[in-house]
Amino acid sequence: MTLIIASKCKDGLVLGSDSRSISTDGVGARYIRDATDKLIKLNDYSCLLIAGDSQASVRLLEEFKKDVKPDDTVSVISKKFNKFCRKEYEPYSMNISLMKNSPRLYFILAGLDKDNEGKNSIPRIFTITRDDWFFVGEEREYAIVGKNDISNYLFSKKYDEYSLSSEKMTELIVQCLYDTEKIDGESGGKMHLVSITEYGVSETDEKIYVERIEQRDLVSIMESSSILSEDE
Repeated sequence: MTLIIASKCKDGLVLGSDSRSISTDGVGARYIRDATDKLIKLNDYSCLLIAGDSQASVRLLEEFKKDVKPDDTVSVISKKFNKFCRKEYEPYSMNISLMKNSPRLYFILAGLDKDNEGKNSIPRIFTITRDDWFFVGEEREYAIVGKNDISNYLFSKKYDEYSLSSEKMTELIVQCLYDTEKIDGESGGKMHLVSITEYGVSETDEKIYVERIEQRDLVSIMESSSILSEDE
């Protein structure tokens, strides 16, 4: 199971994904791989996050990236991606049985459009899925796809507070990925985090954010233990 997240913030956008993929063989054995790249840079101002059939998504994106120009805005890319995917999946559309058995693909497209001065400064987030025939959904403030129960709860409680800066939003997204792995285990592995600002796409190391969470958890455990000891 996957967890991918994209959110607007004051500085632009923050994106995050896990890296776990789980497959099974003919006798039901499960194989876990924690090295699947689910966050793909398209150009300096746009990225795609993938969920569903990761192998099919990667193959699709390898071809699609050839059509992406360095100066394409995210809105231009969304139209190109819609047209490209529909063309690639046209054979499936001719047969209901084939369509039902075609790879399940879910995408979050996030990036910047140009403002009136020609600067890349307007953040946009779209969801695109095979189930909706790759229709580009309405623009969102944030998008969460995959194992999303915990993330939906945290965003409903903290989005307004944490959307003030890319630093705070990164902290919230790491919290979502961290808690989901700890509680569920179906998603996990190394986190992939990026921010997109007027200066372009930049990667963020998860380590410092995970350390903060683990420190808070430790303090919480110690405080709980102290209260229990006093009650005894």
